[in-house]
Amino acid sequence: MLPASGRHTQKFIFLTGVDGVGKTVLSRWLSAFFLNQGLHVQTVWSRFNNYTSKPLLAITRLTGHNRYETISGKKVGFHDFQNLYVFREIFAFLQMIDVNVATWQKIKRGSPCDVVIGERGPWDTLVDVMADTNLSNLPQTWLGKLYTVQMPNSVEMLLIDRTYDKIIHTRPELIHDIHLQTRLEYYRTLGEQQGWTIIDNNGSFESTQSQILKTLHLNQ
Repeated sequence: MLPASGRHTQKFIFLTGVDGVGKTVLSRWLSAFFLNQGLHVQTVWSRFNNYTSKPLLAITRLTGHNRYETISGKKVGFHDFQNLYVFREIFAFLQMIDVNVATWQKIKRGSPCDVVIGERGPWDTLVDVMADTNLSNLPQTWLGKLYTVQMPNSVEMLLIDRTYDKIIHTRPELIHDIHLQTRLEYYRTLGEQQGWTIIDNNGSFESTQSQILKTLHLNQ
C-alpha cells in the first residue's frame, strides 16, 4: 500500500547490480509507473562520491594503482588496490565516510515525496570497494555495516541479475572491466546474505516488469 501524495517519503526501492544489467531502463519505467498513479517520485543515482578519499586517490594515481583508460571513446577508471595493503583498508574507511556524506545529501535531505527509487546507492559503493580492494568479507565487518547505516530498514532491495554473456552482448565495452565477473559474484553473495529479491533480467522486458510488480505487490 503506497502513501497518499504529499506525505514524507514512505517507500524506498533500490535497484542494485553491476553495470549492464538494466537498472537505468527499469528505474525509468518504475518511476513512470508511480508517476502515472499521481505519486511524487524521486530517483537517486549515487556513485563515485570521492570527498575525503581524494588525497589517497591522488597518491595512488602517481603510483599507477589508480588510473584512467579510454575504451570505446569513454574514459574508464580502474582502482587496483587488491595488493596495496594498508592503503586499501584506508580507502575502504574513507569511502565509508564518503558514501554516508552522499547518502545524507542525495537521499536523506531530499524533498518530501512518496517514493524514492535508487538506481545506484550505498550498497553499490560497498561492492565496488570490495572488488577494488579484494576485501571480500567487508559486509560482515563493522566498517562494511556502516556503509548503509543511514538507510531505512524498510527499503525494498531488488537485485537485478543478468548473465555475464548477456551483459557483454548489450554492453560490449564492459568486456574491458576486469572486475565485472568479481562484482557479479559479490552482488549475488550479498543478495543471498541480505535476503534481497533477485530479479532475473535475462528474458523479456515484460517478464522482468512482471517480477518487479509482483515483488512490490503492485497491480499493473
